[in-house]
Amino acid sequence: MERHKSALKAARQASKKRVRNTASRSRYKTFIRSLREGLAAAGADKEGAKKLLIPMMNNLQSVLMKAASKNLIKKKTASRYVSRLSSRVHKALS
Repeated sequence: MERHKSALKAARQASKKRVRNTASRSRYKTFIRSLREGLAAAGADKEGAKKLLIPMMNNLQSVLMKAASKNLIKKKTASRYVSRLSSRVHKALS
């Protein structure tokens, strides 16, 4: 257990950051999962898929880039996710 004031403060800060980072990671993983489920459910209905998938993709891109800017994931990893998922969305819509 920590004894010094600075070590106690560092432990408090670390636990707050851990909670915040876990919530952010869970958020972007949930967005990715929901977009993949939307792609699987899109099927033959192109108009319905367009109304559903494009806003989801825009929100996902925003969430991933925020996570990358906060160093939760690497910037290139976020870009790779966006690239691969957007190509799948475009294929589903065409």
